[in-house]
Amino acid sequence: MTDLDPTRAQMLGNLIREARLYAGRESDECAAVLSLSPEAYQQVETGEYPVSLPDLEALALFLKVPMGYFWGRNELLKPRPVDYKSLITLRHRVIGVMLRQLRLQAHHNQKEFADILGVDEATITAYETGNTAVPYLHLEQISRQLDVPITYFVDDQHGPLGRHEAEQRLQKIFSELDPDMQTFLANPTNVTYMGTAKILSEMDVQRLRQVAESILDITF
Repeated sequence: MTDLDPTRAQMLGNLIREARLYAGRESDECAAVLSLSPEAYQQVETGEYPVSLPDLEALALFLKVPMGYFWGRNELLKPRPVDYKSLITLRHRVIGVMLRQLRLQAHHNQKEFADILGVDEATITAYETGNTAVPYLHLEQISRQLDVPITYFVDDQHGPLGRHEAEQRLQKIFSELDPDMQTFLANPTNVTYMGTAKILSEMDVQRLRQVAESILDITF
């Protein structure tokens, strides 16, 4: 370490540690990625190991952080805090209301629902008020009985799960693009072009034709 800047080495080690914690990974996992012993990897995070650029590239891939993070150009995205207890309590109530609405629409009384699930009417009341969580397998039974998909009950349009599902879809779409398109979309300077594409996608055919004619007038 005598030929390396100890202050910068320690800073880099701290960044690597923060990236690992951010990704929820263990030291042993990172050690395996770098083909190091656990003891040697500990030195990576304390700045005592001469980590290489390919090491950093491998860690960026494994920990899913941008390379710019390691030289201070990018910050780690902070996940939105979620109050899971309140979320689950609210969702129990919402699902209860949805169950009651479906039952009434299907012209079933609580006893009929209770017979379908093999429970008593008091349990159905507890389900519909949200005071008792509906077991997922009971929800599947009800879905089959009423001919509605189980996804009917999933809140994938609003709130934390909606954002999560949207992010998953975007990641899948992005991963399936060719490398040139990925590079184009990842370049912040191309945001203007993407905004223009969005505007064009919302135009009717007549308006698009007028835009095309205007471009032809400019270029010829």
